[in-house]
Amino acid sequence: MDLRQLKYFVKIVEQRSMSRASVELHIAQSALSLQISSLETRLRQKLLVRSSTGVSPTVAGLTLYKHAVAILRQVERAAHDVERSAAEVSGPASLGLPVAVQDLLAIDLLVAARTRLPQVRLHLAEGMSYLLKEMVLQGRLDMTVTYQFEPSPGIVEHPLFNEMIYLLSPPNSGVKPREGAMSIAEVAQYPLFLTSSQTGIRRIVQAGLAAHGVTVVPLAEVDSLRTLFDAVETGNAHTILPASALQKHLKSQANHSLVINSLDISRNVVLCTSEHLPLGATATAVYELLDNLIHEALGDGRWVGIRPVSDAPSTLTKSPSAH
Repeated sequence: MDLRQLKYFVKIVEQRSMSRASVELHIAQSALSLQISSLETRLRQKLLVRSSTGVSPTVAGLTLYKHAVAILRQVERAAHDVERSAAEVSGPASLGLPVAVQDLLAIDLLVAARTRLPQVRLHLAEGMSYLLKEMVLQGRLDMTVTYQFEPSPGIVEHPLFNEMIYLLSPPNSGVKPREGAMSIAEVAQYPLFLTSSQTGIRRIVQAGLAAHGVTVVPLAEVDSLRTLFDAVETGNAHTILPASALQKHLKSQANHSLVINSLDISRNVVLCTSEHLPLGATATAVYELLDNLIHEALGDGRWVGIRPVSDAPSTLTKSPSAH
């Protein structure tokens, strides 16, 4: 297929308008339509549906769009790699960070990238990790931090660290801080706000409870860290969160707005890349920088409840984890 046609097709799908796409591409609308007609003829498929409200892809068109984005990104990456093969690492690189991990890694990575990789244009995308992983598969992100659960087809996982999981309780709930870890089975007795069922923290909770033959129906499903914290601090519910989302609270000795107890489960945090779209030189440099920053943090003990994957006690890692 013609790369130019793929570029035109992607732009039309993203703009949802033939006229807007023609303006951005600096090509006459009639010429653009001719190129798309040629592409449809070559593939023997109807790719776009035109209506009074705009243009939308057919099922076949949506499939082509996902492949086209990945192909164009790989071509751009190859060109950048060739151009800078004998020069300083430069160009774009993209990394996904789940909401819970962003406070842990984002600022340190951005600051380090400005110093150590000044010619790199780093794009950080925040979101739910299962959506970020899908973006890696589609070629829309170079890589993403996520959580280990069952293997994902087309994804390669690189271990980063292991983190403990905690029960957060209101100060007036009667729950007291403990020296040791609390059994995950004990959380069933408390009114809980939990994240939605597709998130990793919820999946590890469900897996841990299932291992004890226990089920929990939360009072509400909330995919907002701020709201979960507010719910606990105002005494409306308990919740369960990972160490990466709790660093400020775990480090503050004077924080009496929450009662925090570790649970007997943990999860591995990993970096995911595409098995079929190899990292370019710039993305590889960002990955190596991230890995070095994590090793530095683990080495000097600046994080609470986070350790190397190899150091995770088997008594804590009772079930696989994901997000």
